[in-house]
Amino acid sequence: MKDAGHRESVRSALKHERGDRIPVNNFALVTAARSAGYTVEQARKDPKISAKVSIDYSIKTLSDFVKPVLDSQVPFADLGMDVRFPEDDYGYIKSHPVKDPEDIDKLALFDPNAAKECPMFTKVIVEGLRETSRMLEEDLHICGLSWGPITTAGYLMGTEEMIMMALMEPDMVKKLMVKVAPFVAEMQRTMIDAGATVMWMADPTSSGDLLSPSMFKEFSYLGLKEVIPTVKKEKDVPSFLHICGNTLEIMPMLPELKVDCFSFDHAVDPGKAKKLAGKKMALMGNIDPVKYIMSGNPAEIKDECRRIIDLAGRDGGFILSPGCETPISSPDVNVRAMGQAGQDYWKHR
Repeated sequence: MKDAGHRESVRSALKHERGDRIPVNNFALVTAARSAGYTVEQARKDPKISAKVSIDYSIKTLSDFVKPVLDSQVPFADLGMDVRFPEDDYGYIKSHPVKDPEDIDKLALFDPNAAKECPMFTKVIVEGLRETSRMLEEDLHICGLSWGPITTAGYLMGTEEMIMMALMEPDMVKKLMVKVAPFVAEMQRTMIDAGATVMWMADPTSSGDLLSPSMFKEFSYLGLKEVIPTVKKEKDVPSFLHICGNTLEIMPMLPELKVDCFSFDHAVDPGKAKKLAGKKMALMGNIDPVKYIMSGNPAEIKDECRRIIDLAGRDGGFILSPGCETPISSPDVNVRAMGQAGQDYWKHR
């Protein structure tokens, strides 16, 4: 594997050292398939296509990370839930099996290491990571991907129903969290064994737009504390956590969870995020993915990237990326402009 400086650049950021450039994460999943002329379904069904289009897209867009085209809803299909998989979009869940505490007791969670129990998780995610690791010629970081515990619980119960139950019957929600957190952790261990060199966890239900800081502490924190420190203790890979929306009030709690890098939404002021993070954890963000990456132009994107880095990355500890996933219809030139802005930042400062 060619040492092209990708992992060293990321290492510097995570250590709060000023490297020779700002590392970049293109925050792209299915976008890579669309860019290469494939449908999501074609990439979902074929780990070789998933790996190839993801690697090619990362190189083309100057990203230091590669994310195989992982449809994050596939584990729920292996749990026997009604999940619909459109030809050219992510799967979406049509039903939720947990209605009462007894359903939690009956909930059968698969063993992520037993392919017969989870054929879709194995094919789409595990084999996608293995193929990426096998095909990769440069030292890009390979991202595993899982939902966070409370987001997973929300899919099992229905997010709105779960939030209501957190207010009315909090012990039921805690019971579900206690059950799903080890399951999330084991999926992450399996991904790392398959080749992931970074563990990426998306936890949108932890957003301050949905939960108050006290609810985050009572429920989300409970699950994240079970997953992040235990996986890091056993598998020595960086832990990345992404939470959508307003997260300033919960950011002070995240270093306690051993988060190496927090990916924050475009709704958050990057200067305020940097003040809160200090050198306790690295930051990643936070270009508006719709306004700039999907709908802007390269010149606008580079200007916005420089503004964000000025506020959050001049002293290191920062990775440039969109504030949420790169939309599927984003022009390649726009995503590459973000990558170029990271590479050229110090030349303009």
